[in-house]
Amino acid sequence: MKYGVLGTGDVARTIASKLIELGHEVMMGSRSESNPSAVLWAEQNGEQALYGTFADTAKFSERIFCCVHGIHALEALRMAGEENLAGKILIDQSILI
Repeated sequence: MKYGVLGTGDVARTIASKLIELGHEVMMGSRSESNPSAVLWAEQNGEQALYGTFADTAKFSERIFCCVHGIHALEALRMAGEENLAGKILIDQSILI
């Protein structure tokens, strides 16, 4: 299955890494295409690990984890794009701080 993880923090990296371990393809998304945390995570997790923007990630994925800080969740989902999220399962792991 193709999973997307919006965010690059501890929660996002933990979930994304476990999904890779379980044999899934995972794309980690952020505001910028070349976010250093996402690039490093992908380099450390092999061919099944990808990275891109929020929109790239939402388009790629069949299921999506939203793992950004709660105050940024709506912005991240807007950037992901309604058309890229339509019909997909969204699991909200937003962190409230």
